[in-house]
Amino acid sequence: MRGRHFDSTENGELRAKIDKAKRQLPLPDLMSLLGLGEHAKKSARCLWHDDQRPSFSVFKGDDGFWHYKCFVCDMQGGDEIAFLVKHFDISQREAIKRYLDMAGFPPGRSPKSREYPEPRKFPAFPGCPKFPVYPVSPVSNGQGLDGEREKALKALAARNASTAQNSARKRRFQLVRDLRALEKGISRELEIAELMIAFDEWHRLSERFLDPTKTREDYLAMFLAELGKVRVPTGEGATLDKALEAVSKLSAFELPVVPGYLGAPESWRRLTALHRELSCQSANGTYFLSYRDAAKAYDGLSHQSAHTVTLALAQLGVIKIVGKGKPGLNSGKAAEFRYLLPQTENGPGEDDDGLQI
Repeated sequence: MRGRHFDSTENGELRAKIDKAKRQLPLPDLMSLLGLGEHAKKSARCLWHDDQRPSFSVFKGDDGFWHYKCFVCDMQGGDEIAFLVKHFDISQREAIKRYLDMAGFPPGRSPKSREYPEPRKFPAFPGCPKFPVYPVSPVSNGQGLDGEREKALKALAARNASTAQNSARKRRFQLVRDLRALEKGISRELEIAELMIAFDEWHRLSERFLDPTKTREDYLAMFLAELGKVRVPTGEGATLDKALEAVSKLSAFELPVVPGYLGAPESWRRLTALHRELSCQSANGTYFLSYRDAAKAYDGLSHQSAHTVTLALAQLGVIKIVGKGKPGLNSGKAAEFRYLLPQTENGPGEDDDGLQI
């Protein structure tokens, strides 16, 4: 192997397999899977140096594949494998193995077989349209985990591995949310053997960014404890994203009126609209919403302010707080709500048909 790309003259079969993997998991999707999607664009701040001006670029080359380069610290750039080599400080061999595994390819075939099938198409994980997830079937008592289930759990771990100092808590809790969403999708709780596969892979990939004063057992204890704290599995994030998008498109005239406060600020009314949207999308009329996510309904609204406005809306009869969460940014506990206003309520100056009067 030479340079920043795998040389097709050295191993044609492996070259072809890598090319197929690049179509299955191109660089922007790989970066998103690793939690680095905000850098996967034509102009972004570099991941690897103190970048005061955007000098990092992800782009599609003349060869039809994706590439990256930093015009300050890595002008040569490279492909998906070179990205893994640089980002995780691993060998090219390990990067190829990890990349093919993340892209959903089998680790290898026997010497008798020289044919590699097209990568299997797997359903997208809730909330992540481009992230391939392997089907996880129920565990049979007394039997070990099959390869498909192990790959699915390791893929979730890789997606949430720490990629920077002081990111372990946030990334680990997101892994727990993903695992809870996976349980919801397969209608059963994951067994301890399955949870350990996910944790071990997460710890292995995150180790260089973890606190050296903490042991593996310390992180395992936090991981297991957090499993009981999840209130909003990742799958429900898709509902939140749709609700936030719908609210962002509403004009001032389309926002709901806050009863008893006709001059309510736009931030109050947009937060009310978010509750209305989540209520419409809920199956039983109740829904979870963290104050951090509530703050996204209005630019400039902090999670503390969202908490305060939420309490005010409850007093005004807009919503009912079914279960209390915690307002802290990293509390991991969302509150549960029920929207109390009519779902078809219009903003000021509109009749029931949406016409201005």
